[in-house]
Amino acid sequence: MSAKSFIAVFREGHTICWQGGAGKEVFYIEKGHVKLTVNSKRGKQTVLAIMHRGNYFGAECMTGQAFRTATATALTRCTILVIAKKEITRALHNGHQFSDHFIGCLLGRNIRIEEDLIDQHLSSCEERLARALLLVARYDKIRKPIAVIPKITQGTLGGLIGSTRSRVCYFMNKFKKLGYIEYGERLRVHNSSLSGVLKDSIFSDLRASRAN
Repeated sequence: MSAKSFIAVFREGHTICWQGGAGKEVFYIEKGHVKLTVNSKRGKQTVLAIMHRGNYFGAECMTGQAFRTATATALTRCTILVIAKKEITRALHNGHQFSDHFIGCLLGRNIRIEEDLIDQHLSSCEERLARALLLVARYDKIRKPIAVIPKITQGTLGGLIGSTRSRVCYFMNKFKKLGYIEYGERLRVHNSSLSGVLKDSIFSDLRASRAN
């Protein structure tokens, strides 16, 4: 690893980068979960995404944007590889393997953003919450019957799915009573049960097409 990239460890709740701050590095999550948020000039905040191991963020600097478009906060203790823009550019030009990996990650992120937009317009609050929990549990990548994820606040989940904290509270309690999730120091997600909430949504068709 060159002097232009380094490993940084962030405690839970620590800010990794700020909206409006200078964007000169790209971040790669080696361990932990990161929350991306955006604040409006009126002080309103929305949650863009909850990211996990294997995700990049801060890549907007590669397009020439001088300032960060979002704030990244560690939801859990995180180990982050911080890579200078110049080093990323050099690696993209010199190595096909890294180039394929990096572009694949960004394309996957774009697909996720498109699905989020579809979700906001076509899915119910219950379906949006179920999908958000499955995504945080990485059910699309790690096919385990039960996934343990950080205990995310209902306010954060509400911001992530574009709903109110009270609605999130209602459906979280419903999921708990049905045995889809379990509360504790961490949140346990029963993937196959929670996936049943999406059986009639557009995302059941999307998952089926990807499996084929």
